[in-house]
Amino acid sequence: MKYAIFNGERAEPAPKSKGRCPFCDSDVIARCGPVRVWHWAHKSTKHCDHWWEPEKQWHRDWKNSFPEQWQEQGRRDEHGELHIADVLTPHGLVLEFQHSPISREEVENRITFHQNICWVVDGARLENTVKQFKVALEYATPLRSSGAPVYQLQHHNSLFLKKWSGFNAPVVIDFGMEEVWVIGRSLKSSSLMYTLKKELLIEEFKKGNRPNPIEISRPKTRRGNPFRRF
Repeated sequence: MKYAIFNGERAEPAPKSKGRCPFCDSDVIARCGPVRVWHWAHKSTKHCDHWWEPEKQWHRDWKNSFPEQWQEQGRRDEHGELHIADVLTPHGLVLEFQHSPISREEVENRITFHQNICWVVDGARLENTVKQFKVALEYATPLRSSGAPVYQLQHHNSLFLKKWSGFNAPVVIDFGMEEVWVIGRSLKSSSLMYTLKKELLIEEFKKGNRPNPIEISRPKTRRGNPFRRF
C-alpha cells in the first residue's frame, strides 16, 4: 500500500514507521528498502484485500498522475467484500494498473465487482511481449476511420494482445512511450486498436471518461466508412 494512517493522518511510508491500515485497521509496517518501491505492509501475512499485489514504480507513476485522495480507495459490495481500487475518480470510474501476470478469471471478477472500470496494463514488462506486438503491428491492417487511425492486429502474432482482448471493459496498453494503445474492439481472432496521447488519456480519466470503443457500422444507402469511433 502507498498510504496508511500515521499519527491520525493518511501518510506515505517513511523508514522505521508504523501505522494502521485505513481499511481493516490492522497494524502495518513501512518497508523502505533500496530495491522495492517504498510501501506499507501488513504486519500479518494476510492482506485485507486478497486482490492486492506488490507494486512497482510503474504503478506509482500512474497513480501519481491523479490526486492523492483518489488513490487507493476501498469499496465494498452488498456482502461486505472489500477491494481497493488503484484509483477511483469522483465520477465513479475505477482505474486498475496491472504490471504482473493475472488470470483471465480474476480480470473478469474485478470487472464484475467495479463495473465502471478501465484497465491500464504494462506492455513493456517483458521483452518478448514488445517483440510480438511489433510483429503484430507490422502485419496489421490499417482501416479507414473518421477518428484516430485504426489498425486490425491479429492475435496469433501477439499472445499478450490475445490475453487482454475480449473483456467487457476498455483495456489500454502502455509500452512506456508518449502514446498508449487502446483495444477499441475485440473480434474472434483479432483486435481493432488505436493510439492516444498518454497526457490526453489521463485528462479524460480525470473527467470520468473511458477510451471510446470502435463501432462497426454498415452504410445505409451508399458506401461509407465501415468503422467509426463514438
